[in-house]
Amino acid sequence: MDSEKQLSELIPYNQLCMIVGKLLGDGNVSIEKGRQPRFRFSHCLKDKEWVFWCYEQLKDYVELSFPKYRKVLDQRLKDGYSESYYTQSKVGEVSTLLKEIWYPQDKKVLPLEFVNAHFSPLTLAWWYQDDGSLTISNSTIRKIILSTNSFSNQENKKLIEILFTHLHLSFSLDSQNRLVIYDQKQILYFLSLVREFIHPCMSRKVNIPNNNSQLFHLNKRTTITLPLTIPVTSPTKDLRHFLSYLPELLLQLQNRSTYHHFFKHEFFLENTDCKRKSYQIQLGQNELRLLHECRQLTGLTMNQLTELCYRLQRNKNNNLIKERQIAYQFLVRN
Repeated sequence: MDSEKQLSELIPYNQLCMIVGKLLGDGNVSIEKGRQPRFRFSHCLKDKEWVFWCYEQLKDYVELSFPKYRKVLDQRLKDGYSESYYTQSKVGEVSTLLKEIWYPQDKKVLPLEFVNAHFSPLTLAWWYQDDGSLTISNSTIRKIILSTNSFSNQENKKLIEILFTHLHLSFSLDSQNRLVIYDQKQILYFLSLVREFIHPCMSRKVNIPNNNSQLFHLNKRTTITLPLTIPVTSPTKDLRHFLSYLPELLLQLQNRSTYHHFFKHEFFLENTDCKRKSYQIQLGQNELRLLHECRQLTGLTMNQLTELCYRLQRNKNNNLIKERQIAYQFLVRN
């Protein structure tokens, strides 16, 4: 039986996702000559609660020691020392299997099949809390970074493929061989994926500014550009009708599972080749407010939100037609 299968039989799926996230992040397996391997991780003093939380989640499956405080003198640091909490496993089957999977030649590698089999929002959340950062400047989200310094450029490209395949996230590599994402709608989707797994002490990594000032930049008289495939004969009337679905759209976007469905199936891949037409429209205060709230949740533009409203209206009409057809067929049969 191979190591990956053995490990999967010893540890439940969710805990394996946590371990994968940990090993993508700050976790490692000790490799010392003449000694058996041990799974271990440590975090700085301010993230003490995260260390203890990880310990509690894994201790029943990996025999971890109770986290200990450590102070290391380092003259390169401003204070002259660093403080952290660390834990490591006992010598045993789990650590040996992790070593065989992640350190086959005593050097850390990306076990592609194993990571692929255990990659979920939970995996991403643990990885992000260990080695991720959210950059915000001037109350605007700029980027999310996943530090992947221990992996090669080619391995990081494989991680990018995994992120896209499993979670529809489109990362790229920066000049420091880190995974980075700049697109605001993808950043907001990323944060929505991981938020339920974020420990309170790591809330800095998901807290985003509520930029109400954007609301005042939305003009009452504005231009909305839509694909020509959307039928518009009377711009003001038709567009106001589409936007009447904003309350329903907002409710759906506030629902986590519906929002994720929208991201994957409605507005992740945009058809940039389709021809479009611009329309002038006068918006009311309520429409402006609803558009602003939807934008805060998704990072979508006014054009994209209007298109989503149209799709909601179209789907509702199609469902109504189907219901009427079914009702008519029932009456005919009876």
